[in-house]
Amino acid sequence: MNTRFVTFVLLLFVWLEGNSVWAQYLPKLYQVFSPDKKLVMAIQRHNDGLLTYTFAANREVLIKESSLGFKLESQETVPSSGWKIENVSDRQVRNEWRPLWGKRAVVKDHFNELVIDLLNPAGQPERMQLVVRGYNDGFAFCYKIPEGEGECVNVQSELTAYNFAGDYTAWFYNGENHNIGPEKLTETDGTRLPVMTVKAGDRHYMAIHEACLETGAPLVLQSKGGESLFSVASKPADLSPGYTSAWRVVLYGTTPGVLTDSHLLELLNPDPDSRYDFSWVKPGLAVWDWRINGAVWDGFTYGMSYPSWVRMVDFAAEQGFKYLVLDANWYGPEFESDSDPVKGEKAQDVQRLLKYGKEKGVGIWLYLNDVGGRKYPIEKTLKQYGDWGAAGVKYGFMSGTQEEKNRWTKKITELCAQNRLLVDFHDGPVHPYGQMRTWPNAVTREYCHAQLDGHHVFEPKTFVTTVFVNMVAGPVDMNNGMFDLRQGHTTRVDESQPVPSTLVSEAARTLITFSGVTILPDIPEYYRKYPALLNFLSAQKMPWRESRTLAGEIGEYIVMMRETDDAYLVGAATNESGRMIDLPLSFLEKGKYTVEVIEDGDDAHYLTNRESLKTTTRQLTNNDKLTLKLAPGGGACLVIKKTPSMRVREQATFPLVSPSEKMNADIKVGGKNVEIDLFDNGEKVVTAKTLQFSLDENTLKGNWTVTNQKRKSVDQTWQPVYGERSVVTDRYNEVELTLQSDENRKEMVLSVRLYDEGLAFRYAFDKLDFWNRTVTDEKTQFLFQEDCKTWVTGMAQGAYSETKLSGLKGAADRPQVIQVDDNRFVAIGEAALVDYSRMKLEKSEAGFGVQSVLSGKVNLDLAGYRSPWRYVMVAGHPGKLVENNYFVLNLNEPNQIANTNWIKPGQVIREVTLTTTGSMACIDFAAENNIAYVLFDAGWYGAEEDVKSDATTVTVDPTRSKGPLDLPKVIEYANSKGVGILVYVNKKALHQQLDEILPLYKKWGIKGVKYGFVNVGDQYATAWLHQAVRKAAKYELMVDIHDEYRPTGYSRTYPNLLTQEGIRGDEESPSLDQTIYTLYNRMICGAGDYTNCYFAERVTKKMGGRAAQLAKLVAIYSPWQFVYWYDRPEKSPRRASGAGSVESVIKTDAATRFYNSIPTVWDETRFLEGEMGKYAVVARRSGSDWYVSMLNAGDKKQISLPLDFLKNKKNYTATLYYQASKQKKDVVDIKKIKLDDRSEITIDLIGNSGCVLHLRQNISG
Repeated sequence: MNTRFVTFVLLLFVWLEGNSVWAQYLPKLYQVFSPDKKLVMAIQRHNDGLLTYTFAANREVLIKESSLGFKLESQETVPSSGWKIENVSDRQVRNEWRPLWGKRAVVKDHFNELVIDLLNPAGQPERMQLVVRGYNDGFAFCYKIPEGEGECVNVQSELTAYNFAGDYTAWFYNGENHNIGPEKLTETDGTRLPVMTVKAGDRHYMAIHEACLETGAPLVLQSKGGESLFSVASKPADLSPGYTSAWRVVLYGTTPGVLTDSHLLELLNPDPDSRYDFSWVKPGLAVWDWRINGAVWDGFTYGMSYPSWVRMVDFAAEQGFKYLVLDANWYGPEFESDSDPVKGEKAQDVQRLLKYGKEKGVGIWLYLNDVGGRKYPIEKTLKQYGDWGAAGVKYGFMSGTQEEKNRWTKKITELCAQNRLLVDFHDGPVHPYGQMRTWPNAVTREYCHAQLDGHHVFEPKTFVTTVFVNMVAGPVDMNNGMFDLRQGHTTRVDESQPVPSTLVSEAARTLITFSGVTILPDIPEYYRKYPALLNFLSAQKMPWRESRTLAGEIGEYIVMMRETDDAYLVGAATNESGRMIDLPLSFLEKGKYTVEVIEDGDDAHYLTNRESLKTTTRQLTNNDKLTLKLAPGGGACLVIKKTPSMRVREQATFPLVSPSEKMNADIKVGGKNVEIDLFDNGEKVVTAKTLQFSLDENTLKGNWTVTNQKRKSVDQTWQPVYGERSVVTDRYNEVELTLQSDENRKEMVLSVRLYDEGLAFRYAFDKLDFWNRTVTDEKTQFLFQEDCKTWVTGMAQGAYSETKLSGLKGAADRPQVIQVDDNRFVAIGEAALVDYSRMKLEKSEAGFGVQSVLSGKVNLDLAGYRSPWRYVMVAGHPGKLVENNYFVLNLNEPNQIANTNWIKPGQVIREVTLTTTGSMACIDFAAENNIAYVLFDAGWYGAEEDVKSDATTVTVDPTRSKGPLDLPKVIEYANSKGVGILVYVNKKALHQQLDEILPLYKKWGIKGVKYGFVNVGDQYATAWLHQAVRKAAKYELMVDIHDEYRPTGYSRTYPNLLTQEGIRGDEESPSLDQTIYTLYNRMICGAGDYTNCYFAERVTKKMGGRAAQLAKLVAIYSPWQFVYWYDRPEKSPRRASGAGSVESVIKTDAATRFYNSIPTVWDETRFLEGEMGKYAVVARRSGSDWYVSMLNAGDKKQISLPLDFLKNKKNYTATLYYQASKQKKDVVDIKKIKLDDRSEITIDLIGNSGCVLHLRQNISG
C-alpha cells in the first residue's frame, strides 16, 4: 500500500473525529474519497472473508454496510473466508473527455480509484478484483476476473446490495407508463427497474443504476416490504477469465439536477473503438411522419406518401432541422413476416426521397421492426440502408429476454456504426448505461413514456418525474413538441384525448429532454402558426456546448439551460400546479444579452386553455434576475442571444493569456494569414504565421474571417503511469476560432492554447468542405525579430551543430531550440503526431525564422481532418525547456489503457550470445543485480534484413551466433527468476507478421517488443506505427521504437510505448558535448533509448569515462534504460565471432552496484544549471532520494551546488561518484559527505567527465 493511500485513510479519521453518527459504522480497512473529499466509500472485510461497503456524503452516512460479491451455484460465496487480499493499489485520474455530442462539449473525468486484488488459494475462481472509483457526483464499483486466471465458474446470484440508512423516498422506471413513486423504501415490495432515484433529505439525492453492461442480464433491483435494503436481483454472467461486471453506480447530488446533468455513466464506458470514425455523427432535431397520417391542412392531406415526405423535408430544410423520421409500414405492415425491409412497398419512393433529402441537407431515418430485422439478414439490411444514404434507423418492438435484447441491441448498434447509421431503439428497449460514449451513433432510445406513443398521452407530473429518473440513464426519445393539443378531430388521427400540456410547455420539453435526436410529432403548419415557439425550436443547434439544470424538484418542476454557439436556451416545465420561479442569470458569461421570454398566458391551463401564451423581449445582463410565471401544466422558453462581440469578429485581434499571466498571445485574423504574436513577460518572442497550406497542389486561398469563438480554461493534474515526475500539472487557457474563407466559404478551426510553459495550436478542417482532400504542403512559419542562434540536426540520430537562423541548410528534426536573447530560449516542435506526416523545420522564406515542411502528403480523411499540435515552448534556460517537457504530454489524449498494471519500467540488459547457456547466465546476472529485463536483439529469428526470416520461430542468424538457443526454456527460466524477456523485431518481419507475432509473443510470455529500423516520416508510416503500438497494448506488450522515430507524447495515450531511440546514443560513441546537446534539445520531446555503455572500450577512448556514464544514466531519461550495451556478464560465454560481437566483461564493484540501482522513473525532476553543449546539472528524485547528475564537456569546472531543493528539514548523507584523475577514465571514485538541506556543496569536475551525487535521507533524521 503506498503512502498516498495511507494519507487517504488518515484524512478520513481526522474528518470523522467526534462524529458519533459515523462511528458505529466505521470500516476497518479501505476508503476511497471523491476528488473534492465530500464523498467517501469505505470497504470492510469481515472475519468470514465477506466484503461490505458503506457510502457517506457530506459527513452523513446514506448507505449503511452493504454486501458485495457473488454466490456460486455451489453455494460458496465470492469472496469468503479462504480468500486473501493479495494487493491494494490506488491512483488518481484527472482527465477530460470531449464527446462528439452530449450535454456539454468538455467533461471532466476526475476520479480516485482503489483496486483490491483478492486471491483464492484453494478453489475457483483463483483471483478477483474489486475496482472502486470515487467521483464528485457519485461512486461506482465493479468486479473483474483477470485474463487467463483459472476456469469458468457458474454463478447463482450477485450479492451486491444497497442498505439505505433511512426510510427515504424513491421513484423508479416503469416502462411506458408513469413512474413508480414517490414511495417510501419500506413500502416497496418486489422487483423494481432502474433508474432508482432516491431523495434522502432536502440536500441529499441519489440514483442507483449500472454502467458498461457487457455481459449478464440488465440490472433489476429487489426489496422486501418493511426494509430499506435493495439487492441486485438480475443474474450475472458466469465468472470466466477476463470477466468484467457492469459498474454498480451510486450517483449523488445535493439537488436532483446534479443527477440529471451527470456524465458518470458515460465516463465508465470505454472510448470508441479506433476502427470506427464517428465524425459523421450529428445530433439535431427531426420531423416525423407517424402522428400526422391523415392530417388535412388547406386542402393537402398528409400520409405515408412521397409528396408528404417532400413537404416535411422542405420544412426541415427551411428551419435547419437535420432529419425526417419515416416510421412503421413504409416497407409493408411492420408485424408481417412477408414485409421485406429492403424491397417492400415504398422502397422506390424511399430511395427517391433519400436523394431529395441529400439535396436539401436533410437526412432520412428509416424504421425497422424486429420482425423484419430478424427474418431478413440484418447485416444486409443495414448495409443496404447505409448504401442508400440513410441517416439512421429507428428499431422497434425488439423481442427476447432483457439479456438477449441487450446482446441484439449491441449487435445492431455496431452494425449501424459500420454503415454510418444513427440508431434509436423503441418500444421497451434495454435501459441506457452510458454506451453512447463507446457508440456515439446510439443517439437515443424510448426509455420512457413517449408522448402519444400508442396514441396515449402522459400527464405533466410524469414529465417532471421522468427527467429526474429515466433521463438519468441517458438520452430518451420522448416525442415532445406537439402543438395541436385539441380533443376530437385534430391533426392526430384517432385521438380522443387532448394533450394535457400547454403550447409553451410542449416547446420547453423539447429542450429539457436530453436526446441526440429530438423528434417533433406535428405538421409544419402547426409549428408555423406559432413563430416565437418555432424560433425556439430552430435555435436548438446541437451539439450543446453546456447544459445545466438550474432548478427543479422531482415530480414538481424543472428549469434547464442548454448553450449553443450563439445563444443560451432555457426551458422550464411544471406539474399540474402553477408556480412562480425566480431565475438569476448568473449562469451567463459577463455581458449584455437580448432575452426573448415566451411564457404561458395569464389564463393558460393544461386542461382548459392550452394555447395561451405571451412573448416579451428585454435587454439584460448576467447580473439580472427574471421571474417566470408557469401556468398549471405549463412552461417557459427563453432564447438568450449572445452579442456579436461574443460570436463573430471578422477582422480583429483575439487576446489570450496564460493561467499565471506570464505569457500572452495576440491572435490576429484578417486577410490571407492568421498570425499569432507570442509575448513572454511583455516582450515579444515570436510570430507564428498559420493557415499556409497547399491542398492537392493548390495553395489554400481566400481572406479569413472568424465566424465563431469558443473559450475555456483547464486547471487539472494527472498521474502518469511512469515518468519524470509523479504528478503532471495541466493548466491552460484556450480559444477555438472557427475561420471562414471568402473563397468558396470553406471553414477551418484554429485551436490555440496558452500555458505558462508555452503556446500550442492545431488545425481542424471542416469535413464537408475538405472531404477526402490531400494536404500537399504546409508552411507554418515561426518568425523572430533577430538572427538568433539555434542548434540543429538533420536526422533524429544525428549530431547537433550550432548556427544562425540565416545559416540554416536543409530540414532540421524537431524539436528545434532557438536562443532569442541571453535569458530566453524557445523550442519549436509538434505533439500528438499519430496519423499525419511528420513535420520538420527549414529556413523560412522571409525574415529570420523557420517554417514547417512535411515529410509527405496528408490524406485528410486518414488524418481525421485535423493536424498535430504545433508548439513553441519558452523558458529562461535550455534546461528549463527539458524540465517542462510534460507540456508535450499534455497535448496528447489521456491514457486509453484501462489496466496498466502490466506496464513496468526498469533497466534492461542485452543478451549478446544468442545461446541458451549465455541467456541463462545473463538472466542470473539480471536477477542478482535487480535488472528487470533481458533483451534478445537482432538475430534471434534469423537475419533481420532478410524478408524470409520468420519472427514466429527461433532461428539464430549464423553470422551473429552459432546457438543453440532454446527460447521457451529461457523464458521459463527468466520467469522463475523474476526477469522479463524482451525481443527485437525488424520492420521487415513487423510489416509481414505483426498480427501474428503479437498474440504469439503474449502466449510465449514475452513482456515487450523492440521495433527495429521502422519506417518513419510519411503519413502511412506514422499511422501504421502508432497502430502497431495500440495493437501491442491489446496483448499487454510494451514497446521500444528504434532508429529514426522521435516521440511527440503518444506515451501518455498509450503508455505501453515506454521509450524510443531517435537519439544519438552510445552506439554512435558521442562526445560529451554532443551528449549535452542531446540533453538540452532531443530530451524536450520525451524518453530516449540511449543504449548506455559502461565497460566498452569506447567509453574511455571516445566518450567521457565511466563516471560520466553514471551521470548520463540519470540525466538521459528512459523508462527502459538499456545498460551495459556492449558488455556481457562475467559468466556469460564469449562469442567467437559474429557481427557486433561483444567482448567487454562486466566487473562488479561499488560503482556498478550503484549503476544497477539507478531508477529509471522519477517523482520529481529539476535542471539546476548548465550551458548549451558545455555542462549540465540535473537533479531527480525517487522517493526521498535525490540523484544529482553533472556532466562537463569543457575544461575543469567548479560547481557550487545549493541544496535548497531538499524541501524537508532532514539530514541527508551524500555519496559522490566521480572521476578524480583525468587519466583514469575507467575508475569511478567514491566519497561520502554528510549534509542537511541548508548546505551548499562544491564539486570540482575535471574536464570531459561527469559525476553523480546520491543524496539519501538518514533514517534517524
